[in-house]
Amino acid sequence: MAGINRREFIKGTAAAVGAIGSAWKVSEAMEPSVVGASIGRTSRRPRNSVVTTCLNCYARCGIFGYETDGQLMAVGGNPGHPNNRGRMCAKGHAGINILYDPDRILHPMKRVGERGSGKWQQLSWEEALGEVASRMRRLAAAKQQDRFVFLSTRDITSQDFTRRFCYAFGSPNALVNVPLSGWNKASAQALTWGAPFEINDVANTQYMLLFGANPFEAHLLRTSFVQRITEGRVTKIEHDKVHHGAKMVAFDPRLSQTAGKSDEWFPIRPGTDGIVALAMANVIMREGLAERDFIDNWCNYPFDKLAAHLAQFTPEAAERESGVPAADIRRIAVEFATTKPATTVSTGGISKHENGVQAERAVMLLNAITGNIDVRGGFCLPRQYHLPQPDPKPSVPDKSSPFFGQGLLGLEGEAGLLTAVERGAKVEMCMLYKANPCYEWPDTARTKKLFSDEQQIPFLIAIDSFMTETAVYADLILPDATYLEKLEIEAPPSFSMVPIIALRQPVVKPLGSVRSAEDILLELAFRVGGGMEKFFPFDSYRQYIEAQITGIQPLVKAGGFGYLEEKGVWHDPQKKPVYRSYEQNGFATPSGKFEVYSERIAKAGQSALPTYVPVKQTHNLADDEFILITYQWNVHTHGRTADSMWLSEIVHSNPMLINLEVGERLGLKTGDRVRVSSQSGEIETEIRLTQGIHPKTVAMSDSVGHWAYGRIAQAKRFKSKYLETEHIWWGEEEGCGTHPNAIIRHSSDPLGGGEAWMDTRVRIKKA
Repeated sequence: MAGINRREFIKGTAAAVGAIGSAWKVSEAMEPSVVGASIGRTSRRPRNSVVTTCLNCYARCGIFGYETDGQLMAVGGNPGHPNNRGRMCAKGHAGINILYDPDRILHPMKRVGERGSGKWQQLSWEEALGEVASRMRRLAAAKQQDRFVFLSTRDITSQDFTRRFCYAFGSPNALVNVPLSGWNKASAQALTWGAPFEINDVANTQYMLLFGANPFEAHLLRTSFVQRITEGRVTKIEHDKVHHGAKMVAFDPRLSQTAGKSDEWFPIRPGTDGIVALAMANVIMREGLAERDFIDNWCNYPFDKLAAHLAQFTPEAAERESGVPAADIRRIAVEFATTKPATTVSTGGISKHENGVQAERAVMLLNAITGNIDVRGGFCLPRQYHLPQPDPKPSVPDKSSPFFGQGLLGLEGEAGLLTAVERGAKVEMCMLYKANPCYEWPDTARTKKLFSDEQQIPFLIAIDSFMTETAVYADLILPDATYLEKLEIEAPPSFSMVPIIALRQPVVKPLGSVRSAEDILLELAFRVGGGMEKFFPFDSYRQYIEAQITGIQPLVKAGGFGYLEEKGVWHDPQKKPVYRSYEQNGFATPSGKFEVYSERIAKAGQSALPTYVPVKQTHNLADDEFILITYQWNVHTHGRTADSMWLSEIVHSNPMLINLEVGERLGLKTGDRVRVSSQSGEIETEIRLTQGIHPKTVAMSDSVGHWAYGRIAQAKRFKSKYLETEHIWWGEEEGCGTHPNAIIRHSSDPLGGGEAWMDTRVRIKKA
């Protein structure tokens, strides 16, 4: 490899590392056996192993932590976990960087200077929790519990415990979030078939139709999902019958890694996926290719009326809006309807628009009219346990809170707190749990103004492991354990179509004096008192988990919590995959059917049937105007892993992608710096010209560009004990990237309440 140095090699292979990592076998990466034993690669000494569950992204893969003398040496996949089956991505391996980040917060700290000044005083836990409890008691005495807000936009594992804490205190304001695609997708699915998301049975499918989906870079269950996609794409023989590999067709404005691995890619105009899906549905109905049995028996709208409604969405009309040729729309519609089984895959690329709910419903409709709902290889309802809340349960306070009601289902959007406060809602205390709104929310300037203003939020508490862009404004920081130091229960959806329960448990003792958020909340409940403590009759968070699994008798018989400690994951061996589960109890909708027609949407004054609503921002663009879309690097979890040295070494910059021909017309070339402006502000960034993007679209990753979050995230070279941080060479050469949220406007889909991340109109000029 003469002529290629280490830096050039790393930069040249950055895009491929994440995909390769997701295919690694444990034995190749870590040298463990299937029971989790391990020998140090250099010391050749045995290493102790602890089975647990990853949380460096939302996939929640089963892993082992390998430690020697109390220090974590490596992380490897758990072959016994039915979802990831021993495979891991780069993010999973890099969890060790998160644990040993030299800039972790290890002790409670209190602000002693101006907000944002960076002046802190270390406290004991007694002092810190005493102050929080005292303030909460004063709120309760004044009957102002509704002015306590708990905000968590990261951790999907402990949301029920968070709600329990808020409700027990008397506040309805547990503002928690759903991952990746936000409330618009969840609302569309809940309104249509009663579940918030789907499981695409891609390992057994013959056709995958992707709308705004990029699982090779980002997905709720990415590592496990990519494995199944690969299996579905491979030709195989089952029962002496040849099953050819599934075809994959992608509609995406950007040539993502997934689009690049597809059989066909269509650079669709952002926000127009819905009309393409409706045009395909029209073709399928008109050509007599629909599965009438499912429509007649399990949909709540007559076949003939549905066909009449869809007639307006012609392939020609879809071409004018989307740029996808009408002939291809017809051809793919026929292929999708005649290839069995088939499934659509859709995520934030279509739901993160002002028309996201209707677009998602249109894509779901394709599965319904072709009979691919909950069939092997199709678009399936999720199989997962819903862990009960142990008694006694607190009642839910009045949800007429101003922080709710942004969408049809009354769910909280990403920036619900911002909107509510600007409209006059009162907040006395705001508790953040691994939430970083000043980085994660759109319209950065407005968000920073909110959290820096002591008049708007008089007392701000951050439960976090790191000094994030929002934690810098906190009055009190309570150091949280990382996922490698804490105990939690998981019930993720299962690709084996049999529900599973998994355990996250400490692989090493917590560093410093950090505590897990659950233990913090448990102690606070007793300190606040006033009846709050009666809803927490647990000596420890472990007792809470044990109470949750008590009702799952097969798990109890298998050994209960002890079984999970030893194996890490459990499923009922007596259960087998069962498809068409709706035939037993119907769908979890008001009608018990797949609701093509939504009475709830009709009452909101919008089309009860799936329809296309043009996004005004994407129309009538001037020559120097474009629609900005964002995406996630495959080795990062949005902006939450930039403090990992290994991952930041792979990807640490995010040049804006601009269409090659358009860039040349504007006199731009790769490496130039441009000023990008919107109604929300302006940023300066480097550009990269490429043929792999729609001409009126520009794209930036949301994974880097930190101005806090520690020195690694900011690409600053320094010396540390556990990591070779003096080798952070990219800071001098490329910096830490540019964050796009400063110019992304705050807007939402009125039906879902979720942010319209992909609808920002920007202007570009050379810097």
